[in-house]
Amino acid sequence: SGYAGCGKSSLLNFLIGSCEKDNWFVLSCKFDKQAAEHMVLARAFDNFFGKWHDLGKNADRDQLMHKSFLRVSRLIMSAVDDEGFDQLCRFIPNFARAFPPLSRKIRFQDQDGISSMDKVGSAGKQLLSLFNVVLKSICSVGYPVLFTFDDLQWSQSFAMEVIKELVVNYDHDTAPYSLGKSNNNTGQGLFVAGTYRSNEVEDGSDLIRNIQYMNESKKVNILNIVELKKADVTQLISVKLCLPLRYTQELAGLVQRKTRGNPFFIAQFLRTLIQTHTLQFSVKSRRWEWDIDVVDMQMITDGVAELLASTFSRLPSELMQT
Repeated sequence: SGYAGCGKSSLLNFLIGSCEKDNWFVLSCKFDKQAAEHMVLARAFDNFFGKWHDLGKNADRDQLMHKSFLRVSRLIMSAVDDEGFDQLCRFIPNFARAFPPLSRKIRFQDQDGISSMDKVGSAGKQLLSLFNVVLKSICSVGYPVLFTFDDLQWSQSFAMEVIKELVVNYDHDTAPYSLGKSNNNTGQGLFVAGTYRSNEVEDGSDLIRNIQYMNESKKVNILNIVELKKADVTQLISVKLCLPLRYTQELAGLVQRKTRGNPFFIAQFLRTLIQTHTLQFSVKSRRWEWDIDVVDMQMITDGVAELLASTFSRLPSELMQT
């Protein structure tokens, strides 16, 4: 948790990249105000199945991962009835690609103006059950699984039910999600990671209550991402400007004070200093130079939206028109 721009999504993306390099199964979704949450979750599953369709057939690693993906698909098929299969094919088109003869018959059945969510029957509960089947199958072939949820402040009850099912009911010791054995030596397990903006969530909100409920299972670690301290900003600027720490301490202190240590604001503020030539590279001295008094006179906005608007206003007029 943390304020907007503090680096939560960047940290989550770094985690995703690290797990993908270690051959984890990775599913990720990002909530927003406009998209329905069940479609956000469905898109995460669809992207997952889409990745394995694109695997090459030459490398041994790709062949092994492709076989595991097919095994996941077969496990799902064995756990759902015809109606459930049709619903999964509507919500997860890339899953349907694994069974083209079976899914072809339902490909054009969703054109009568009725939304897929309405057709699920007892909508939420049945769809939640189907998503749980998919998750259990993914967790059952011997690969560790990472599922990330970004911007949870915009999630609602349906998404939280999915997350609670993952966190509270999954047991790494007894692996109740295991539907079969695997010869894969990478081990299995489930790692759920999520982010939310702490300044946009009230203490008594449903999200906080659900996090507290999950925390009672003693499987939840809460990481609060705070602002960067002066020493952190000094180190950052020194590395970027290729200067010793003693040269950048005063500038870093000023930047940290103006941006309140927010990483996004720091990056945007430094970019603004460069664009206005307040911070510039001197060919003569072969180093970055600045006037600390001029930097101190620079204004910075209080919000991300205002900062972006200010950045856009400096774009060329031709680009603004497009």
